[in-house]
Amino acid sequence: MKKFMFGLMAAVTLLFGAGCGGNACDDLEDANKALEEKVSACGTDTGGEEEDTFDKGVCEDALDACSDSDKDRLSDLADCIQDLPDCRVGSEVEWIDQFSDCFDRTEGISATCAAAAGG
Repeated sequence: MKKFMFGLMAAVTLLFGAGCGGNACDDLEDANKALEEKVSACGTDTGGEEEDTFDKGVCEDALDACSDSDKDRLSDLADCIQDLPDCRVGSEVEWIDQFSDCFDRTEGISATCAAAAGG
């Protein structure tokens, strides 16, 4: 389970590292920090390695390809992640389900924005 949680952190960091910009990047940066704390509550070490950290510059560079609606959706994703409860040992699967549900908020992001984000 710990390896799976670490994998989730790495995947989210890739999304956040290449997502969008402006307030959405600020929101995603805050969500990334909050996510590290929430996952560590399950006893999972996210590693904190440099390659797994949020790159706000990359995020902001991708902003030009994202519409205001795209940015709103990414900010909604960030808000959802920040609002998640801390993961609890023994309840990892339920927490992962809640975490996964946050990504429903990104449905409808434009193909141009997704391509700029590497998606």
